[in-house]
Amino acid sequence: MDQSVQRAHRVLHAVLVEGRQARDFEGDILRAGPAFVGVLDAFFRNVVERPFTGHESVTTVQAYLERLQRTYPQELAKLEPAPMAVFVLEQIGPGAPPPGHSRLWPLEGGVIHQMRLVAEYTAKYEGIVGKDLERYLLGATARYDAEDY
Repeated sequence: MDQSVQRAHRVLHAVLVEGRQARDFEGDILRAGPAFVGVLDAFFRNVVERPFTGHESVTTVQAYLERLQRTYPQELAKLEPAPMAVFVLEQIGPGAPPPGHSRLWPLEGGVIHQMRLVAEYTAKYEGIVGKDLERYLLGATARYDAEDY
């Protein structure tokens, strides 16, 4: 496994599993480069594939994200369910781009933040916690690494 992929996994484990702050790992995130976004995106996909197949309507996915936002109102106050519903389906639907890529928007800044919010709180909502959460992240790391980036 490439060092950048290993570094991305370590940072995401610290943030998603241990609950540490991403800003504490800015240097590691930069050194991981595109692998950080790729592994995060693969984790996002693994988690949202729990409630969705990729064949749902945008309306169905949006309704789920709105329910998620009502369940965690303070944490998801900045979530944008409508555009994220489209993004979810692009990422897991038929013809999805490789992990770390999108045909809709560049995977940076606000999109990364929205992706992390959806992944983190969908995992909680779906009961993906503890060792299961670690397995989903390991699977995401392997999923990204298998694309040979």
